[in-house]
Amino acid sequence: MLTALTVKKHERRKGIKGLTDRLRRDRAVVKIKRARGVYLKHITYISYGRKPRFEKLEKIVGDSKNRIICSPKIKFESDSKFKRFENSDFSARLCTNLAIYLLSMCDFTEKLKIGIYDLDGRESEFLPYVMKYSSDVTVVTDCPDVYYDENELVMENMGACSVVTKRTEELEHCHLIIAPHTIEKTFSSNENTLILTNGRPKAELTGEVYYKYYFKMPNGFDRIKPQELETEYFCSALYSLGRQYSLGSIVPTMCSNFSATQTVKSLYAMFEKLYKNSAKSADEN
Repeated sequence: MLTALTVKKHERRKGIKGLTDRLRRDRAVVKIKRARGVYLKHITYISYGRKPRFEKLEKIVGDSKNRIICSPKIKFESDSKFKRFENSDFSARLCTNLAIYLLSMCDFTEKLKIGIYDLDGRESEFLPYVMKYSSDVTVVTDCPDVYYDENELVMENMGACSVVTKRTEELEHCHLIIAPHTIEKTFSSNENTLILTNGRPKAELTGEVYYKYYFKMPNGFDRIKPQELETEYFCSALYSLGRQYSLGSIVPTMCSNFSATQTVKSLYAMFEKLYKNSAKSADEN
């Protein structure tokens, strides 16, 4: 069973009523919700004090203390037994699914230079799906052994292999860079590069960067999602904790960055334009 927490701060009234509020004790309301075989324990904590006293919820939360589904606005003390659920696996799938769908739309994939930026080596199984569309693939990772194993399988099945390296400079001339997890360090790219990643980058990058994805949540799950939670975050919990792995096949319908939003169609049009600009620059040089 998944556990979600909502905190509601009771605003103190003035006068006698305010005195009454100060004497009232915090309380918790628990509702069990179900959708598509998933059970969610939704705890609504109503606080009358200056700050919530989460230790009162220990018995109610039970074994879910270190994976509570809640808003990032809820802050637990560093020494608390409670911890907010966080996992990027589902968001990484949104990133890679959009990348593959974009490649499937292209009629110029055989000329594409594609980069995969995966320092932890967590997404090596994604490699064959990329190489289905391009044999010019460079993987930048700090865990090359993982990709060497995957490369052997690709070679056996497709007769091609990617370049696996730790050198980020090898990404400089890529038309498309796919980074399934949040980018924390800068790397080489160019102004005609499209970069799809997961989460707002923590380093400055050159190129067109998109990191936020939008999609329609499958019917039913919307009935149990706490209102204050983002759809992507809630589906991440369903995917990782609720084992709803079918969500991993979702292809985003839109994506955005610091200032712009694109549909899949407009993203493709941009990608095609970037590719043509890159090819033109290469001819001129």
